[in-house]
Amino acid sequence: MTVVGGAVCLVSIVLLYLLMGVLWRVGRPRRRPAGDAGTAAIEFVLVFPVAMVIVMVMIQSMLLVTQNILVHYSAYIAARAAVVWVPEKVSYVETRNVVADADSSGKIDHIRKAAVWALTPAGAAKAGAGGAVGGDDTAAQEAAYRRLFSLYGRQPPNWITRMYPNMHDYAHDYTDVMLRPPAADGVYGDHEALTVTVRHTMFLSVPYVNRLFADKDLPEGDYGTEVEASYTLTNQGVEDDIDVEVFPRYVGRDEE
Repeated sequence: MTVVGGAVCLVSIVLLYLLMGVLWRVGRPRRRPAGDAGTAAIEFVLVFPVAMVIVMVMIQSMLLVTQNILVHYSAYIAARAAVVWVPEKVSYVETRNVVADADSSGKIDHIRKAAVWALTPAGAAKAGAGGAVGGDDTAAQEAAYRRLFSLYGRQPPNWITRMYPNMHDYAHDYTDVMLRPPAADGVYGDHEALTVTVRHTMFLSVPYVNRLFADKDLPEGDYGTEVEASYTLTNQGVEDDIDVEVFPRYVGRDEE
């Protein structure tokens, strides 16, 4: 996807350069016969729509390259989350190095949330894009961002309210995460490879040219293209065991 998007962008730049040369020659002052008045304007009107389409194709291809990088980054983030959560005891069913079915697994849910968080910048900013309705954690993340800015004494920017919820909703609804099953016995080994695959439908936001890149028709008349990325990290197999410290602690002669 990155190679294809970059190639399309490069071709668009070359075509745009050639068209700009044509426009420059058309608009260059020169003597015309009296009967050819207004010919330059007509030539400009004929060439300009083609140049605009090329610019739109270039913008959409660069957005695809950026989103594809984010999908691969989300696979890395999801694999990091898997290294943390797979060795944990989440419940009586999901004990150390055991992962339940994806539909009921708390570990998979944590891994998926990590991938969705990384893909939120690639989400659609318009409300309900592709029919997305989002999940329960959208409001919690919005509140977390507001609290972050308040801790620094700063006013939360408008994008937290206007754009972030919509982008997170889309990333939530159009992202699937799969963890490769263990090699044997339903239990991951302490140093077994954990491979996480992230499948995301990238939102094509540039009008008119978006259908040229689409392989999926989304609800609400939107278009998308599906991308898949995988990342593998080694399971450390170490269960976190943190001693709970009681504060305040007294050190020295007055220690109790």
